[in-house]
Formats: sequence, structure tokens, C-alpha cells
Amino acid sequence: MDTMTIIWIIVAIVVVLAVAALLIAASRKRNERRHREADSIRAKAQEQTSVVEKREALAEETAANARKAQAEAEAKAAEAKRLQVDAQTHQNTATTSRDDLKQEWKRADELDPEVKTTGAASNDARTTDARTTDARTTDARAADARTTDVGPANARTDGTSSTNTHGAHAKPTDTSAT
Repeated sequence: MDTMTIIWIIVAIVVVLAVAALLIAASRKRNERRHREADSIRAKAQEQTSVVEKREALAEETAANARKAQAEAEAKAAEAKRLQVDAQTHQNTATTSRDDLKQEWKRADELDPEVKTTGAASNDARTTDARTTDARTTDARAADARTTDVGPANARTDGTSSTNTHGAHAKPTDTSAT
């Protein structure tokens, strides 16, 4: 081997070492840049963490409010259902009481000899108004008859007289609590 070949081999080795050094340096720079980029991403992620935690807290609070509102709605629905049942019970009681009252009126009309009974039921508003008018008329006759002690308002079937001024159809006053 001659010196020229040895020089070329040495130059080639130096060039290969220089290229290798450049590649290693470039690789380190690239890794360093990637490391800085990763750190930057981590810093941004850290900033986003607090925002995400606030959003999660808001979501949990909203879910809790929704559950609370749902519970309140269910309670209101239960209360409404209970009130409907109470209202139906009161309505049934009122209907029964109204029927009993009609029976009392009918029984009183059947017992009173001065009331002309017909085959038709006498429980509608017109009959009630007529009873009120008849009661006023009877009251007026009774007041007139009291001054003279004669007349149908004072006459009883046993021959005695009465000073009763409420008339044949006056409605009794209900003092019982319902």
C-alpha cells in the first residue's frame, strides 16, 4: 500500500467520523426540540386541567340540581295525586250529603199537608227558588194571620194555632262541621 492509499483511507475515515458526528448532533438537536415541544404541550395541558376540572365540577353540580329538581317534581306529583284523591273524597262526601239533603226535603214535603206533591222530582234550582218564594208568601200569610189569629199559617191539624214564622219550606240551618 502506498502512502496515497493510506491518506485516502484516513481521509475517508475522518469524513465518516465527521458525518457520524453531524448525524449524532442533529439527532440530539431533534430530541432536544421534541423535548421542548413535549414540555410546551404538558404546560398547555396543565393549564387546561384547571378548566376541565371546573367544567367537571359544573357538570356534577348541574347533575345534582337535576336530581334535586326531579325529586321535587316527584314529590309535587305525589302531593298532587294525594290532593286529587282528597278532592274526589270530598266530592263524593258532598254528593252523598246533597243526596241526603234532597231526601230530607222530599220527606219534609211528603209530611207537610200543605205541599202539593207531583210525580216529578222537586230538587232542581227552580223548585228551590219556588220554595223560597212560597216560604216568603207563607211567612207573609203567617204574619198577617198572627195579627188576626186566623188563617192557614196559624191553623194546625189539632185545632191549635202556631206563631211559627219560618214557613213550610224554610231550609234548616246546618250547624254541623263537615
